[in-house]
Amino acid sequence: ADAANRMLVQLSDLLRITLENSGEQEVRLRQELDFLRRYLQIEQTRFQDRLSVKTEVDTAALDARVPSLLLQPLVENALRHGISRRAGAGLLEICAQREGDNLRLQVRDNGPGLQTDANGVMVKGVGLSNTRARLNQLYGSAHSFEIGNAEGGGVLVTVTIPFRLGYEQNSRVDR
Repeated sequence: ADAANRMLVQLSDLLRITLENSGEQEVRLRQELDFLRRYLQIEQTRFQDRLSVKTEVDTAALDARVPSLLLQPLVENALRHGISRRAGAGLLEICAQREGDNLRLQVRDNGPGLQTDANGVMVKGVGLSNTRARLNQLYGSAHSFEIGNAEGGGVLVTVTIPFRLGYEQNSRVDR
């Protein structure tokens, strides 16, 4: 009962943050990480001691603008297709680092690796396709989105976008 009550409070926090940022194309990385931390608290309740999360964030990157809700679907994929398929404990790593004029974001899991079809072609889901399309719309050729099997096992997703501070004129969508 206590875990269920905690989860309901955490879900209400997520909904509140989502409503506060509704219509925002970009938010500060610190806001994105706060949302992700709250999402992961809920997942920790589900996975309990089967999930360890390691976060490495360059403090110089915390005020950088990132697409709102960019990391959550990447983490959700890592949990659903990686960590949940492990018999033992799973590790999720989230990294953010400024690299010159760019911001590099990475999500890595230690699950079984990428799923492929009978022809050895990576199975692509709607979440990753939507993420790619959104990044392309926001940044065009100024971004990169890479997904592949990580060295030592699991999957590594790397997103590189222009490093920008402050609000842009077009960072809010008209309703």
